[in-house]
Amino acid sequence: MPHYDMRMRPPAAVIEIQVIDLVSGTAEHVPAKLDTGAAISVLPQTTVETLQLIQTSEAAFYGYDGVLTMRPTYYVGIEVAGYRIPVIEVTSSRRTDVLLGRDVLNRFIVTFNGKDLTFEMRDP
Repeated sequence: MPHYDMRMRPPAAVIEIQVIDLVSGTAEHVPAKLDTGAAISVLPQTTVETLQLIQTSEAAFYGYDGVLTMRPTYYVGIEVAGYRIPVIEVTSSRRTDVLLGRDVLNRFIVTFNGKDLTFEMRDP
């Protein structure tokens, strides 16, 4: 079982994922924080720029602070825990890691062991 990232306060479940541009097939490995509070996954703006992702739409999102903002959306492929999600719509923000939301997490069996600071993510 992977361990929580102890550099975060409090420690958090983080896994490396691969984000894949559907047009060019280029990919980038990025750390992703498992976030059961996020409805949609959020990429770092730097990943959008590195992969030269093409904005497909714009949507309204409520942030953790309850503020409604319009955010760009993109279609990408994601590989996580040895499983590939061929197409998924995501958004982006100025952050250093991915927020892996319920749009991805609900495709897995995810078990958090907070007392042991470990987690498991597997394909049912």
